[in-house]
Amino acid sequence: MVGAPARPRPGPYDRIVRIEEHVEIMRSQPEVWDFVAEPLNDPQWCSKVKAVEPSGSNRWSVWHKPVPFRPPVSLTVEHLIVEPPNRLTVREEDDAGVFNVEYRLDATESGTRFTQMSECEWKRLPKLLRPIYDRGTRRDVRAQLRSLKTVLEGD
Repeated sequence: MVGAPARPRPGPYDRIVRIEEHVEIMRSQPEVWDFVAEPLNDPQWCSKVKAVEPSGSNRWSVWHKPVPFRPPVSLTVEHLIVEPPNRLTVREEDDAGVFNVEYRLDATESGTRFTQMSECEWKRLPKLLRPIYDRGTRRDVRAQLRSLKTVLEGD
């Protein structure tokens, strides 16, 4: 009897964390889109991003500092799906992990509901540190969205 192939057992570093957060921004959907879809604006609302440079069609090289007391590292950013002004999917990769991010923008009566859905796959993170990095990543996403709201609303 032939059965389904055995699924590989997760390795000591295999892990995907899923994060979904949203914020209401009192700006129009096109205004929010124009700002967020331009990676050169990232340092204004992503505190860990230090510099952004174009590196090809829909690709950027980003210097970011994901871990305190450690030097900045290079991150490759690529826009995969671009559907103005509603949806943007982005793939980000550095030595530590791969991050698949989707931004959804929905018009509301008072402006825009901005939702960020992220799947983070750690490449070399020991199991013991996963809960710490998962909480830290969730905290960072929340802080980014608060910062985005502040920057766009001018508060």
